[in-house]
Amino acid sequence: MAKRVFTEAERAEYKEKMLAAGFDLLKQYGMTHMSVAKITEAAGIGVSTFYNFFPSKEAYVYEVVQYRRSIIPELLRMALNGKEKAGPAETRTYLKFMIDDNYSIFPSLSPEDEKRLVQMLPEQAAPNMQKELQIANKFMTLMEGVRPDVNMTLVANLIKVYVLAAEGREMLHEAVYEETMERMRDLILYEIFGRTE
Repeated sequence: MAKRVFTEAERAEYKEKMLAAGFDLLKQYGMTHMSVAKITEAAGIGVSTFYNFFPSKEAYVYEVVQYRRSIIPELLRMALNGKEKAGPAETRTYLKFMIDDNYSIFPSLSPEDEKRLVQMLPEQAAPNMQKELQIANKFMTLMEGVRPDVNMTLVANLIKVYVLAAEGREMLHEAVYEETMERMRDLILYEIFGRTE
């Protein structure tokens, strides 16, 4: 059977449906138990259509991660709550959004999932420290009252550890998980602003 040819509008519509479905599927099943059949059922398309867009489930999950990252400006806007620049309070809110199941994909990916993505898609999914540092530096331009001696590499690492802690939540003591994450936010804010408010 010949591959179906989609118009650009159809391609955009189908891809949007699949990527939008991915967030809830990852939350419900995790990457390991999320099948192509579940993806296509949630998006209302056939399994063969999936492969017109993605060569593998891992490639799809990587695209879902990128898709969810595209909402970061919206999360920052929500955290700013009408302000032009972020101070410690707004940055704390943003850090909470980063690991909130309702907004972030990170808690739905396990460290094993990320390792598998890197193995399957080494060029796309491998950590890019230079890019992470560029993102962190750009983020700093949206903040006011930043320490003059801020160590951006340290801040980037602390944020990464914070996100990894959310991803590996099941390996932490649940009774003090929220307190642990709050302390980590305090540390990140101190490194950025010199205070935690």
